[in-house]
Amino acid sequence: MTRIGSPRRSSGRRGFTLLELFLTLSLAVVLMTLVNSAFQFYVGQMDSSDQDMQRTMLATAVMQMIEDDLRATLHPEPLDTSALETLLAKTASAAGGGGGGGASDSTPGDSGDAAATEEDSGSLVTTIAVLDKPGLIGNQFQIQIDTSRLPRLEEYVVMMDADPATLTDPPSDLKTVTYFVQEAGMIGVDDSTSTTGQAGATAAGGNAAGATAAGGGLVRRVLDRSAQNYAMTTGNVNALNQTGDLLAPEIGAIEFQYWDGLIWQIEWNSDQMGGLPLAVKIQMTMIDPAIDLNEQEPRVFQHVVRLPMARPADVSEEDGAATEETAI
Repeated sequence: MTRIGSPRRSSGRRGFTLLELFLTLSLAVVLMTLVNSAFQFYVGQMDSSDQDMQRTMLATAVMQMIEDDLRATLHPEPLDTSALETLLAKTASAAGGGGGGGASDSTPGDSGDAAATEEDSGSLVTTIAVLDKPGLIGNQFQIQIDTSRLPRLEEYVVMMDADPATLTDPPSDLKTVTYFVQEAGMIGVDDSTSTTGQAGATAAGGNAAGATAAGGGLVRRVLDRSAQNYAMTTGNVNALNQTGDLLAPEIGAIEFQYWDGLIWQIEWNSDQMGGLPLAVKIQMTMIDPAIDLNEQEPRVFQHVVRLPMARPADVSEEDGAATEETAI
């Protein structure tokens, strides 16, 4: 029996107040924001590390390719015929006897003509950018080397549908390899693996050459030495510039330096220098072509390649004596 006027106990539980519910929701929002920020930071760091790793792997592969080509550079040494000339001179003097002066008079004249011919051919080397003998020629931003390798079997397949805008590369064991970086938007080598370069295709309607505005990047051109020399001497520069393979659009710049044994040179010509450089320094700048240059920090890779076919310059006795007199 319940007494009248006694307090009645509540059978239900006490709920959350509006303030407690608001604080709980606020803490949940703050916690989710922190988790989202941490996740975005982790994803950004992983993406940056992945891009750095890809750039490093790409730079390593390209450096290895250039090193293999440089180590295969061909430069024939001149044939030493001094012993043969001495033997022929002794034989001619013994056969002519005392009265055979006519033959001895004709020999100096012929050697003088040969020397004049050699001087004339040497002076022509500076007027054109074609090497007389296989070797290496390059400047600070471009290098061209002659390599000797046996052609593969698939290179002997006749290409009936050759592009008239590019030069035909016949199979041969003497190839000229050229490395340079082309600027984006210029007429040059197009990236065959990219579909974005097809939009700016033919500049003028009905143009058979099909000049396209290609993207930038490192270009490697491999041609038969005779075909490239013929294209350079005849002025077929447009077809030459559109021949090659675009290796890496991520390479924004490349520089070369040539070690002669004393200092690093920025230009080299094996005909004028008389041989190959002892080493070649390669410096590549890697960028992201999809991002503005002002919003990124390019990465620079360096590598020094020693050329096994190169020989240090021999210092003659006269040069050594002149150096000693100058020092005194």
